[in-house]
Amino acid sequence: MNISQIVYIVEWKTILSLFYLMVVVEILKSSKFLDYISLIILRKTKRVFIAIIFLTLILSMFLTNDVVLFVIVPLTLIMFESIEDKKDLEKLIIFEGISANIGSGFTPIGNPQNLFLYHFYHIGVLEFLKNMLPYEILGVFILLFFLEYKKYRYNINVNISFKKEWILYIFIFLLVIFSIFGVINYLYILPIILALIIIKRPKIDYLFLVTFIFLFIDIYGLKKLGIIELFDIKGNDITIMIYSSLLSQIISNVPATVLLSNIYNNWIPIAYGVNIGGNGTLIASFANLITLRLSNRNVSIGAFLFFSIIVYILHLLSLIIYLSLFS
Repeated sequence: MNISQIVYIVEWKTILSLFYLMVVVEILKSSKFLDYISLIILRKTKRVFIAIIFLTLILSMFLTNDVVLFVIVPLTLIMFESIEDKKDLEKLIIFEGISANIGSGFTPIGNPQNLFLYHFYHIGVLEFLKNMLPYEILGVFILLFFLEYKKYRYNINVNISFKKEWILYIFIFLLVIFSIFGVINYLYILPIILALIIIKRPKIDYLFLVTFIFLFIDIYGLKKLGIIELFDIKGNDITIMIYSSLLSQIISNVPATVLLSNIYNNWIPIAYGVNIGGNGTLIASFANLITLRLSNRNVSIGAFLFFSIIVYILHLLSLIIYLSLFS
């Protein structure tokens, strides 16, 4: 395989869009903008459990599930330092990870698999949101049964002042969103992002981007060899959704998305399946591993798997019922 073939094979718009998001969101995170917003919200309520879960849900729709967890979980640990009863800490952190997966599945920019599907199938923004709305509503409804609604007494000894530089970063973030949605040519944003990298030196997971690039190449190789046909399971939308979610449990949801998009023409059951499949096993989504890593040993693997698998099964069953009634 030569360079010209690689250039053709890789979905560069997805790669660059993901790269732009990673840079800008990392700068917003490292400059404490996300902490600033989170603290404003959390200081206005004593129902911490509910507030944090819905904050995670909403932020993950726009800032990706992984990045949101890097902000929310450490803030949670700081907050619980002043709370005497720490029995809900483990459950809260677990559901931060679960809700980040559910929230990120709603928008094209919430996670890498959605961004890929959005570009690969040439989906309109409103079309994407409309079709993912049942997924999101059912996911949030399921979460409601697991939340703690009591009030907590706490004190957050963290003060962050507003920084004028955030205005520039938010403006650049909006430009990136416009480029993803096709309002601006995505190549026009590249010089701005490169300038940000030189000036701010954000910590970017370049290995993830390289892995994503090689994923396109690997899938192309499987197609050329005919091996990809082994993954072609015939069935209706419900079958494909279940298949997508189960495959995500085994190989993670991003590889499952790229693989199955090269087999099936309908993106909706794939999107439902891989986003539902983000919850469940530890490798189903990178966000699951991040949750455990950031928990400072306050979350056991057994407890995480217990809740994550239950939510996965309930979410899957609810969408099976929805598709049976309305598809």
